Amino acid sequence: MKNTLLFFFILSTCILYGQKNNTLLNYSFEEAFKLQEKEKKPIIVFFHTSWCKYCFAMKKNTFIDKKVINLLNKHFYFVSFDAESKDSINIKGRIFKNKSGVHQIVEVLASKNNTISYPSTIIISTNNTIDEQIDSFLSAEEITKILTSYIVSNKNHNGKLP
Repeated sequence: MKNTLLFFFILSTCILYGQKNNTLLNYSFEEAFKLQEKEKKPIIVFFHTSWCKYCFAMKKNTFIDKKVINLLNKHFYFVSFDAESKDSINIKGRIFKNKSGVHQIVEVLASKNNTISYPSTIIISTNNTIDEQIDSFLSAEEITKILTSYIVSNKNHNGKLP
């Protein structure tokens, strides 16, 4: 009986540990920038809307992939943000709000040629500059290639992984 209970305890612990490692850590903007002060990692921002079918597809397919989750959790701070959110964001004393249905933070980070497309995936460097703006659906394979390339590029420039 004790051996059976011990077996189930170990099994449940392994399952919970495995589930924890397969969960994408999602931060608010404020949390990501605050964490970045302690441990320098780039920030990945995923801008989406409730009506965008490609955004929904990325949430349900791309961001549940184990390789994507592992890359994001290990090397980046991930922020998933509804572009039509009514929430105010305070980043280092600068306030961003929703104006005219689109959030100011989206206009600042995801705008290309005065146009915003959804989904948009943005990579913000550890120096808080925009390194990448990708305004299309990304499969797990595509984002894995982009993230891996970014990590390798930063390793070559900084001498270490981000």
